Amino acid sequence: MDIKLNRGMPGMPQVPPHLPTLLIGLGVVIAGFGLLLLFNPWLLQWLVAGVFLVIGLFLLLAGIRAKKLLG
Repeated sequence: MDIKLNRGMPGMPQVPPHLPTLLIGLGVVIAGFGLLLLFNPWLLQWLVAGVFLVIGLFLLLAGIRAKKLLG
């Protein structure tokens, strides 16, 4: 089966032209962030605490809305 990369397969969406650049940039940013976490362990502690705070706040707000909904 011959796949033409310029036009793509019939019925399939084409790959956006800037997708590889976006993926490479995102990979570099994530790898840099990983290095930053490697040399600053306290930053990981704050990030994990922040994630738990956000999840807890969402659950709290959902519980308050559910309680108002039930009366």
